[in-house]
Amino acid sequence: MYETLVVGGGVAGLQAAVFTAKAGLETLVLTSGDPLVCRTDKIQNLVTHERVAGDQIVETGRERVRALGGEIEEATVTDLTREGTPGPFTATTESGETHTGSRVVVATAGNLDFLEPLSEEIVYTDGREGEFTMDRHVRTDDANRATENLYVAGLANTWEYQTAVAIGDGAQAAVNLVSDSRAEAYGDHDWRPPVGAPAAASRPQYQREQV
Repeated sequence: MYETLVVGGGVAGLQAAVFTAKAGLETLVLTSGDPLVCRTDKIQNLVTHERVAGDQIVETGRERVRALGGEIEEATVTDLTREGTPGPFTATTESGETHTGSRVVVATAGNLDFLEPLSEEIVYTDGREGEFTMDRHVRTDDANRATENLYVAGLANTWEYQTAVAIGDGAQAAVNLVSDSRAEAYGDHDWRPPVGAPAAASRPQYQREQV
């Protein structure tokens, strides 16, 4: 069983998977077809690039996930179920294969019908009209939680289709997932203390508000 299943291999899903894999959680990304971001070759709203193609971001993201120990599988999820609360969840693909996970990040820009088995737990909001929008989005709290142990990021969560927004949303979902799994605030800053300062004394202290 995986500790984290990520449904969707676009920028939001890959960013979430980078965080969870780097945090040491066994992570599997289930992705179907080319992510929406691959339709553009001139993303210009990222602080790290003057201009970058969507498929380049996706390829780099996949490399990072795998380098950190995560797995990626080309598969379309048709059903997401769980045996009671808090789980685990079972993701069934169109080939009939199943994968189980303690926690799930939904980050697909495609059809959300695979969430139907969880309909009594999930609330939707109407989408907005536009070229790259969805008919509905999953409503979440401020920590990207839709229900216990289920987190949502990217277009599945918000109508704001911008690469930078999706990346940040994937990161936020994953940080909160890891924090919840550890019952303490997760901080991954690769912190380097000032020259001459003790590492422990110079590291910022974080507190997580319990919900």
